[in-house]
Amino acid sequence: MRTIAILIPCYNSATYLPELFEGIQKQSVPFDEVICYDDCSTDNTIEVAESLGAKVIKGIENRGPAYARNRLIEASTADYIHFHDSDDLIDPKFAEIMMSSLDNENVQLLCNTYVFDRETRKQNLGNITYDTLSQEKDQLLFFIENVGFASMGLYNRKALLDIAGFREDIKGNEDPDLHIRLSAKGYKIKPVEHFLVTKLEHSTSFSHQHYFQCLHDKLKCLQYYKANFDSPYYSSIGKQAAELSNYFYKEGAIQLSNEARDLVEQTKLKELSTIRFSTLISKILGVKAYLWLYRRRVDLKLV
Repeated sequence: MRTIAILIPCYNSATYLPELFEGIQKQSVPFDEVICYDDCSTDNTIEVAESLGAKVIKGIENRGPAYARNRLIEASTADYIHFHDSDDLIDPKFAEIMMSSLDNENVQLLCNTYVFDRETRKQNLGNITYDTLSQEKDQLLFFIENVGFASMGLYNRKALLDIAGFREDIKGNEDPDLHIRLSAKGYKIKPVEHFLVTKLEHSTSFSHQHYFQCLHDKLKCLQYYKANFDSPYYSSIGKQAAELSNYFYKEGAIQLSNEARDLVEQTKLKELSTIRFSTLISKILGVKAYLWLYRRRVDLKLV
């Protein structure tokens, strides 16, 4: 019989965990394992998690979500693993629907997700869906261009171990990178057309507080993909690197901007198509000229 675990990285999550555990405890098919990793919280996360019935792994140094998730993978013995963010919610039928959607151990799953503002719970910020994923001929390209969120997935533990889990040299962008490396390794990811997770956005989340760090880590990942993937993916890599080059320059991070610009040149990107201005300039003068012109506009405070 196949077993399933819910693994929860936590940092100062004491106020969030009780609401999440309402959904965990109401599962129509119970999780076989419920494990939290406390990433050196300064509140009483450990006590709250243990009082709710979770097994808790206590970190000795704050290392970020990728490190936490890898320790959780090591601690789990379940066949299938679901990672859940401590500040999000889970549908009571998550385990039942996801486990019934499995085909074989080479197929991983992603469900749909509601996104709301945590404070109001009324403002829908845009649902995350993967319904078109089954129609994609090249899933690697899809995940290079679209974000896969681990908190919406169900993964075979063997597949996670096969790609050595999450990259621990990054603290942001670890979710998109996981799906890209799974796809590159030949694992198929199947959409489950049910809304089984609710993301509750708030200003104190890691992605909000460390947005610059997330984009820096994204650049690291793009550099890795350029070095390890074939040329059909260079165009997508180059376009994202161009956006990062502009962002970093505007933020005054010149070295990172230059690294991203160098990556654009390595991909031999011919044209950008983000907005009409970039399309026109890159088509007439080339991408390198567009990036130079963008910098001059920043210097003149025109953007």
